[in-house]
Amino acid sequence: MMRMAKITLRKYAALLCALPMLAACGGATFLSEADEAKIGAEQHPNIIREYGGVYQNAKLTAYVEAVMARIGKYSDRPDIAYRITILDTPMVNAFALPGGYTYVTRGLLALADNEAELAGVIGHEIAHVTARHGARRHTAAVGTAVVAGVLATILNARTGLNSQATGDLLNVGGSAIMAGYSRDNEYEADNLGIKAMARAGYEPQAQAELLQSLAAFAQHQSGGKKQTASWFATHPNNQARIAKAEKKAEAARQKMTALGQIGTDRHLQMIDGMVFGDGARQGIVRGQRFEHADLALRFDVPRGFVLENGPTRVTAAHDNEVQIIFDLDARIANEAPGAYLRDSWANGQKLTGFQKLTIDDRLAALGTMKTQNGIAVLLAIEAGDKQIMRFGVLAPRGRISAAESAMASMRRSIEFLSPQQVRAIRPYRLRVVTVKQGDNVASLARRMRVNASDKESLFRVLNGLANTDTLAAGSRIKLISD
Repeated sequence: MMRMAKITLRKYAALLCALPMLAACGGATFLSEADEAKIGAEQHPNIIREYGGVYQNAKLTAYVEAVMARIGKYSDRPDIAYRITILDTPMVNAFALPGGYTYVTRGLLALADNEAELAGVIGHEIAHVTARHGARRHTAAVGTAVVAGVLATILNARTGLNSQATGDLLNVGGSAIMAGYSRDNEYEADNLGIKAMARAGYEPQAQAELLQSLAAFAQHQSGGKKQTASWFATHPNNQARIAKAEKKAEAARQKMTALGQIGTDRHLQMIDGMVFGDGARQGIVRGQRFEHADLALRFDVPRGFVLENGPTRVTAAHDNEVQIIFDLDARIANEAPGAYLRDSWANGQKLTGFQKLTIDDRLAALGTMKTQNGIAVLLAIEAGDKQIMRFGVLAPRGRISAAESAMASMRRSIEFLSPQQVRAIRPYRLRVVTVKQGDNVASLARRMRVNASDKESLFRVLNGLANTDTLAAGSRIKLISD
């Protein structure tokens, strides 16, 4: 988390409805290719900004672009100028905008086991673009769904928060007006993507294998609860879909004149050393602690809170429904934290317990206000001439003491770091190692440096291993290291 957070769904909804060709806002005319290109070009900078920027790695970028070019050449629309961008986020996701703008996150690159799986993802995503020229021409409403689904993912993925509770506090709108692709859209994109990757010479079963890995990742991430991985916010998943993909892949393989390429070694070589999890620009979560090098900031959330880092804010949620949010906002030059808290953040609403204070020698202000659903304990700390740091603890009615206790605990932990402490903040990285004689899943999982309650489960998901799979000496696997 680094940028100032000023996200509103209203402006995106207005953009969509301002385009007269979009059927979802009235009318049923077709979206022209020129209009598609315009939508993609206009939304591209927004996607880059909201997903934490572009991942800067020339070797990896060239690799992904080469796979895109190969798939694009054998797609249903080889004439489209496809563009692909690696987004600097641990979210596991991929998507496409109208006009050929396609995105894959480094989180998804880490989960993919080979080049064919990456090709399957790209084939699926650009199929959403090319499908409008297939047997069933899509109306402009499908173009709306592309943008809407992407924006819904941006706003809701990985926060773990109740959007209704946080809406008024942090200018985050609800997501009810946003919707992803339909299940039929997904099946069609799977089918078209499988055909394209087979024509390009890739093993078509790889797409179904990645779908299985995505399902396993979602299961791991949610601890067996409802699937919450970013991919599934806009990509419906079930075993029936995986079975359909396997069947389509088998049919595509029958038409191939040679064995499909898998490309395990090349893919592992390309992702070796890639940042895994939170990156330096977004700040880093380590258990209950958040550290940010550019802000020279460190703080801890109390035990029982699950801390999550997002592109624009840091959040933490507790089973008792108390929620924590940290972000940055703009302020009038040198505006005192107290004035900002009363006039801008609380917007003139009554504050109780208001006090001016200092946090690690920085001016700050604290106060509590009522919300539609309960209370919010607010802390503003100066962060440069034109910025303010905001810590908010939200609680439903009846949880006031829990919110106040959480804020008090977090306040005590806030620390501004020395240059030496800042230099010590480093992200985790993905390391590709060779399995040695005597190594096994348990021993290799223990070597991973990531904070995870079940390292063995994460190791298996990361390497596409089922619960009964074992490792052979000489094979190459992915580990998470410093």
